[in-house]
Amino acid sequence: MDSKLIDYFLRVAELGSINKAAVDLRLSQPALSRYIASLEHELRAKLFIRTQGGVQLTDAGMLLRERARPILRQLTNLIEQVGDRAAGQLSVGVPPSWQYLFTSKFVARLIEKYPSISLRVHEGVSHALREDMHAGMLDLAIIPFEGNSPNGYADMALIREPLILVSHRDAELQPDKPVSLSRLDNLSLALPGKLNAVRSQVENALSRRGLAFKHVFEIDAMNLSMDLARQGVSSTVTPCCAVSGNPRWEDSVSWSPIRGAYITWALCENSARSHSPAVHEGRRLITQVVDEAVASGAWLGAERLSQ
Repeated sequence: MDSKLIDYFLRVAELGSINKAAVDLRLSQPALSRYIASLEHELRAKLFIRTQGGVQLTDAGMLLRERARPILRQLTNLIEQVGDRAAGQLSVGVPPSWQYLFTSKFVARLIEKYPSISLRVHEGVSHALREDMHAGMLDLAIIPFEGNSPNGYADMALIREPLILVSHRDAELQPDKPVSLSRLDNLSLALPGKLNAVRSQVENALSRRGLAFKHVFEIDAMNLSMDLARQGVSSTVTPCCAVSGNPRWEDSVSWSPIRGAYITWALCENSARSHSPAVHEGRRLITQVVDEAVASGAWLGAERLSQ
């Protein structure tokens, strides 16, 4: 039942006249009469008796007037509570490569500063996060900047960083010595699926230069790709933040930036949720943690794009 029909009924009952209620509600008299008739049809009961001076409530009408007001008050309170709860919810999508330099710090900081915010973190490769965005599941998301954010989202270029080649320790790659793209020629690589931004960039770059792309594993799990590189099973290409400053990987693999290969990340915001205080604070905290990571020098080669 549409609650506005109850509102209209109560106004007619209060003023004792459909004409007066129509003027008060800024409706035409025929339109208000149709609304009352619709309510009577839905309730299967006559609510008013027409008189020479206006309308009078029937027994059914008096019962509805008595019971309707507290129900409407409860409905109003429920709507406000749901709105408040939604305003305190935050759903953020982040790539797995950002876990050490950003995500862990962001989550800890948000919980400390805003304990009332209900946080949900979606960690996934770029094409999975885009699917979540298309479904409207994310309030904020960090994805590769492509200039065409999903409908309903606004994006802002956030940071640019090198792509790196990661291999086992014996490969003797060094962070301060970039390697050319030709180093990947016919190299056994473990990368995400074709829809992934890093995979597409590597495959297309090799193809343009007539180099062989040897993709031995298709893995949408960064840590597994890194572990295979550590074991010497395959190499992988990942954003620099996955390894730079991360003690888990820095001492167990060797890595180098790939000369001329970069990825630009965008911060995307769900336009339908921009009014939410939780989204506002989440966006502000994301940029703050990113700025701190860049300023610390731990994020090798990172360039902040939007201030």
